[in-house]
Amino acid sequence: VFCGSERERSAMAALLGQVPIFVGVPIAMLGLLSTVSPAAANTLQKIFQFWRAMAHLMLSNESPGKSTIKQLPDPDQLINHKTEKVNIIFVRHCESTWNEVFNRGNLVERLLMMPFRVARALFNEALQTPMGGSIFLDSPISVEGTAQARMLLAIVEGKEAVEKKSDDAEKSLKILRGTEGKSILVSSNLQRCLETIVIGFWGRLQRSGERVYVLSDLQETSANVDTMTLSKPKGLPPLLSLGAALEDEKFEPEKRFEASQNMGQKQIFEPGVTRIARFAGWCFDAKEASGSTIIVSGHSLYFKTFFQMYLGRSVDHVCKKKKIVNAGAVAFTLERGTVDGKLLYRIDPSSISVVVGGFSK
Repeated sequence: VFCGSERERSAMAALLGQVPIFVGVPIAMLGLLSTVSPAAANTLQKIFQFWRAMAHLMLSNESPGKSTIKQLPDPDQLINHKTEKVNIIFVRHCESTWNEVFNRGNLVERLLMMPFRVARALFNEALQTPMGGSIFLDSPISVEGTAQARMLLAIVEGKEAVEKKSDDAEKSLKILRGTEGKSILVSSNLQRCLETIVIGFWGRLQRSGERVYVLSDLQETSANVDTMTLSKPKGLPPLLSLGAALEDEKFEPEKRFEASQNMGQKQIFEPGVTRIARFAGWCFDAKEASGSTIIVSGHSLYFKTFFQMYLGRSVDHVCKKKKIVNAGAVAFTLERGTVDGKLLYRIDPSSISVVVGGFSK
């Protein structure tokens, strides 16, 4: 309650009474302009997208806690039971503009550089808004992220030597390249993952002509605003810089992505583990995935939670504790079977192999 003189309270009440006008009039004007101006329409849409993102941040139970995962059945119940198997390679997206602003460098560097990074990001946000893009919502990859994606491309194409991690890793690199076995490319519906998989696998995509499957069930398991997609159901986010990063002015995203399984924005009250469970089922049930190694462009927290859910509770492995590094790739085998009438999934810990990069320190 505001305390003060009668005159001060009256002045404050009058000011608060103007809030609907200050907010409503500009939005109404944008609404009118949006009928004739794409820039105004994109600006109005951005306002609603930020409201939706803030609601998600405050209300969602997106990130799973340790207690949630402990309540799930132990995947090791599948040991000595009949199972079906699928090989998967997780590829973490390259550095995003959100990572660049808030996560790059050590603590001292972040504290010193944060004001400058935020100011630059806000300026770029203003530039991208009329075009439908964003630095904070559905963050795209940064300049450094683009360099990481190009390095991934060089590694996948065999043009950049990497430390030999294992014989399994060598085989997985050939699978990534598309020169061994049958495999498909799938991605989260967030820009940074779509950009990473297209740039990092551009050689393969040009040779094969295949399209990347966009799955909304791969959307990151976090409530942060950067995990909110700018794509509509069965659509794609803006991807404003992807053509330039590929040095292909004629790049047409619609010809490189298959977005019919992108359901758009994640639900506020749906736990992230629910999407992970759906994706695990998709790996076995989708006709697109049948008989294929599934190459997934996705997110650090999503991947770590996936490992926590489907590795045995007693298994002590770095992938349960640490994130895959930007542009890193990790291969493993996922099993599915039935125990006492319940469908269970399990990652064989002996199948886990680092292909590119590894885990954060």
